[in-house]
Amino acid sequence: MTFNEFDNITVLIIAVAFLIGGLSKGVVGFGLPLITIPIMANVLPVPVAIALTATPILVSNLFQTFQGGRHGAVLRRFWPYLIIMIGGVLIGAQILTRADHDTVAIIVGSLLLIFVASQFMSLQPAISVEAERWLNPLIGGVSGLLGGVSSMFGPIAISYLVALKLSKDEFISTIGLFYLVGIVPLYATLLITGTIARDEIIASVLACIPLYIGLLFGTWLRRHISQTLFQRGLLIALVFVSVNLIRRGLT
Repeated sequence: MTFNEFDNITVLIIAVAFLIGGLSKGVVGFGLPLITIPIMANVLPVPVAIALTATPILVSNLFQTFQGGRHGAVLRRFWPYLIIMIGGVLIGAQILTRADHDTVAIIVGSLLLIFVASQFMSLQPAISVEAERWLNPLIGGVSGLLGGVSSMFGPIAISYLVALKLSKDEFISTIGLFYLVGIVPLYATLLITGTIARDEIIASVLACIPLYIGLLFGTWLRRHISQTLFQRGLLIALVFVSVNLIRRGLT
């Protein structure tokens, strides 16, 4: 399916997906691929849905990574994580370009469901400094592999950073860098294999419009509503999305 083949309903769903993804990014600092890919996967093949997130993810995470000037400290602390993650992404991206679309849909839906369950149950173990030294490359490799298959680095990375008890500003800078480093080899692989072509690049750039609107509204909303209330509502919606993805992959 190419951009020229998108009907009006498909375009509307894509726009809504990035609007909601931008809203989440503005309010809580993450959620773009976690939200947009499962929603778009209901009307698009998963590899195409992942391809459309290229420019929005790049733009939003460039901003997050360098906001506050903490990227140097993040690199010094998490360089083993990042190096191993890149290797995992390259392997996972090869699986993505060859895997059956239904299988990928089940993987994406299952990852999302696990992430939502962990957030509802507050599975946030404390991690010591000693454990962090060997967990960085281990978690980085697993996150990269799953991120390469699904573009969802978030479920594992977010849970890991929460367990490290980073401050809010440290969390935003670190997760932004994780995504930024991870998507470069992922989308380079998709370009080389032809999964991302001219039409997908155009659609990806256009997707920044609803994303930006969502970001602006999310930033405003963050000052006026309870973040906990928003997160709970978002997680409930993601349960339905993930279950539907798994259903589609199995039928």
